[in-house]
Amino acid sequence: MIQIYLTAFFLSLAASFIFIPLSISLAKKFGVMDQPDSRKVHTVAVPRWGGMGIALSFLISIAICYFFFPRFEQLLAYKYRISNGKIISLMEQFWGILLGSIFVLVLGMRDDKNPISAKVKLPLQIIASYVAMDYGVRLSGITLPFSEHYTGFPLIASQAITVLWLTGFMNTVNLVDGLDGLAAGICAIAAGTFLIVAVLQGQSQIAVFAKQLKLSGVLSAALCGSCIGFLWFNFYPAKVFMGDGGSLFLGFMLGTITVTGTLKTTAFFSLIIPIVVIALPILDVGVSIVRRWRNGKEIFAPDSDHLHHQLLRHGWTHRETVLGIYLVTLVFSVFSILLTIFKGKV
Repeated sequence: MIQIYLTAFFLSLAASFIFIPLSISLAKKFGVMDQPDSRKVHTVAVPRWGGMGIALSFLISIAICYFFFPRFEQLLAYKYRISNGKIISLMEQFWGILLGSIFVLVLGMRDDKNPISAKVKLPLQIIASYVAMDYGVRLSGITLPFSEHYTGFPLIASQAITVLWLTGFMNTVNLVDGLDGLAAGICAIAAGTFLIVAVLQGQSQIAVFAKQLKLSGVLSAALCGSCIGFLWFNFYPAKVFMGDGGSLFLGFMLGTITVTGTLKTTAFFSLIIPIVVIALPILDVGVSIVRRWRNGKEIFAPDSDHLHHQLLRHGWTHRETVLGIYLVTLVFSVFSILLTIFKGKV
C-alpha cells in the first residue's frame, strides 16, 4: 500500500499546480473575489474558488490510483457486515464520501459567489453528512478506556454522533480559515498525521478495520498532497483563497477520514487522536462560539477575535502567526502519533 500512498500524494501535489491556476482563472471570470474590509487582513481583492482546485487535484489522484492500481480496486471491493446486519462494500463507503464531499464543495462555492445564510447552510451540511453516514461512514461503537468491553451505539445515537462529528469538522475548518495559508497548513498536517496513524494502526487490526484504515490512508495521502500544493498559491501573500468551498470540502474529508480510519479501531484512545490533532482550532472555535453566544451574536457570524486575530494585534506578523499555529498543531500531531504507538501499553 505504501506505493499507492506515495502515488496519491505526489499525483495530487502535481495536479494542484494545474487545477489551482485554473480555479483562479474561473474565479476571476465569474467575479468570485474576496473583497477587503475592516475585518479582513488582505488589502486587495483575491479569488476565492481555490477549493475547486483542491478538490479536483484530490479527485484526479484518487481516480488514477483506482484505474492503475488493481490492489486499490480490490480494496474497495471488500465487503463486510455493519451493525444492523446489512452487508456493504468499501466501494459504497467510498461513493458516500465522494458524493458528500462534492455536495459540500458545490454548496461552499455557491456561498462564495452569493452568500448563503447559516440557517440554510447548516441543514445542507447535515444532509451531506447523512449521505456519507447512510453509505456506511459511521461511528457504531467504542471500547471504553481501561476495558476490553465494546459498547455499541443504538442506531439513532450512531447516526446523530456521526452527523455531529462530520458537521463539526466542516465548521471547525471553515471558522479557522482566517489567514493566508492557515487552514490549508493545518489540514495538511492533520491529513499527514492521519496517514501515519492509519499505517501504524493498520498493521495490527482485524481484517475489516485494516481494510478501512488502508482506505483512509489513501484518502489522507491525496488530501495532504493537494493541501501542500495549494499552499504554494495560498501562503502569505495569498494569490487565492480556498473559500467556503475549500474549507467545507477539507473539513468533510478530514471528518470522514477519521470515521473511516483512525476511529475504526473502536478504542477510546483512537477517539482522542483526531481531536488532539486539531485541538487548537477546536479550542479556538469553542471559545468563539461561547463569545458570540454571550454577546448575542449568531454563532456562525464572522468576527475578528479568533486566536490568529489576537496574535496579530499583539504584534505578531502574518507569517509568525501562521507558522506559530503550524508548530503547535505539529506538536499535537506528534503527540497523537506517540499515543497511537503506545496506546496498547496504556
